[in-house]
Amino acid sequence: KHTAAHFTVVEEVDVTELVEARQKAKALGKNHGVNVTYMPFIMKAVASGLTRFRSLNGHLDEEAGDIVMPAEINIGIATDTPNGLVVPVIRNVEQKSVLHLAAELGDLAARTREGKVKPDELRGSTFTITNAGNIGGTLATPIINFPDIAILGVHRIVKRPGIVETPEGDEIAVRQYM
Repeated sequence: KHTAAHFTVVEEVDVTELVEARQKAKALGKNHGVNVTYMPFIMKAVASGLTRFRSLNGHLDEEAGDIVMPAEINIGIATDTPNGLVVPVIRNVEQKSVLHLAAELGDLAARTREGKVKPDELRGSTFTITNAGNIGGTLATPIINFPDIAILGVHRIVKRPGIVETPEGDEIAVRQYM
């Protein structure tokens, strides 16, 4: 916190369509032996955003006193292990499908929890995502995974009423928010 300036922005997102898409992808993944969670979808959305807003995709080079912004998008995924949070890296996220990311993430997370991740798999992130959804809570402020320059914290999905625009006008419907 003393090296990287921290600033928190909180947004609530209607993820009803994401929940539906994940259900379909989960069935497809099952046919391939892959567990499809929400994280690969979030990773793809982040990669899309980082492609448009390149200044958030990078890391601090302390020796050079510069921010390095590489072309590739390498996302670190904060992973809870018996030894605390460890951040393995999925490389070139922008080039991979949701199913490919799900398979790679499942393998990498399992090996990280087992302490079998390789040192190279813990380096080179350009952005980090942390998911506190499984512990509940509405929001937390994640700490930037230095030397990255930004992090996204996602939280649990909750159902509640929301306004939906229809051709007939606005309606209240059950929606899912993160």
